[in-house]
Amino acid sequence: MSTNPERRKHTRVLPQEEEPVEIHLMGKGLIDVLKAHDLSLGGVGILAPHHFDEWDLHQQIEIIVALPGDLVDFRARGIIKQIGKKTEEFGLYGVQFTEIGPKGKQDLLVYINRLIRKHRTIK
Repeated sequence: MSTNPERRKHTRVLPQEEEPVEIHLMGKGLIDVLKAHDLSLGGVGILAPHHFDEWDLHQQIEIIVALPGDLVDFRARGIIKQIGKKTEEFGLYGVQFTEIGPKGKQDLLVYINRLIRKHRTIK
């Protein structure tokens, strides 16, 4: 039995500040472009301004993930699984992917592997 409290099954990476991953959100009553705080094959952590307090846990949303460089943007669906740390200006929201096309998953894996090689993983 593992003593590691981390229960995630996918490696999370931190996008580089000079090459952000943009998250285009489309859901019930919301549309916005935000930046990914962290990213994995299983989902994305999104840093959002406080006006997103109306998000509901388990709300289904549709997103477009805009990867930097030579990788193609892809559409995904997800569920808000976690509403995390908040400051006066920002909150961290966890979205679990429920649907990604094969090309999107392939490009996301290429991107994640690039960041793993740059030691941009979250332990």
